[in-house]
Amino acid sequence: MAPRRASSRQLYKADNAPIRHLFQDKRGFSTVMFWVAFLMCLFMVYGLSSWLTKLMASAGYSLGSALTFVLVLNFGAIVGAIGGGWLADRFHIKFVLAGMYLLAAASITLLGCKVPTEVLYLLVGLAGGSTIGTQIVSLAYVGQFYPMAVRGTGIGWALGVGRIGAILAPIVIGVLVGMALPLQQNFMAIALPALIAAIAISLIDHRRSASAHHEDATSSVTDPAPARAAAGHAAS
Repeated sequence: MAPRRASSRQLYKADNAPIRHLFQDKRGFSTVMFWVAFLMCLFMVYGLSSWLTKLMASAGYSLGSALTFVLVLNFGAIVGAIGGGWLADRFHIKFVLAGMYLLAAASITLLGCKVPTEVLYLLVGLAGGSTIGTQIVSLAYVGQFYPMAVRGTGIGWALGVGRIGAILAPIVIGVLVGMALPLQQNFMAIALPALIAAIAISLIDHRRSASAHHEDATSSVTDPAPARAAAGHAAS
């Protein structure tokens, strides 16, 4: 009798799904691209959360108005997460995320321009939806990309690397604010990572994803030997 072949899920679980499994089956490049996207996204999230009030106050808005911008930013995050999830259910999630990152680059850059207050609130809401909201939708994409047995590892490492951006953002933007640069340049520094994240997401090879290969379904299939034996018996 032929030895039973272990399923991919069993092989992954044998050594508690270490990080090396994220680089198997030609997923290495896409894994790094996920890390880059998460790092850039969390850079924008924490850059805006930490410095939006200060930047708006330096633009001439009162402290109360500057704090209101933070509320609008987080309200936009709720709308962005729900709207992004709705779009991802109807279109390819990779292209939805790339579009959201491009929207983040545009909306954050325009925050440094002189526009009516109503338009500024709209831009802040779009910035929140396309940064914080995009981060939430990105978690769904990572969950779809990796096989079930290493899904937690994939999400954990993406978030862990992304935290580097969360640490760097308040420091880097703080240095730029201390240099007394024009307001628009400060916002451009926060927006630039959005372009990098959009490129990174676009470069992910979705053909290597678990959903494309149906690996979860394949790994749950029982040993085909009994089926072959039954077929042979029927043929005889």
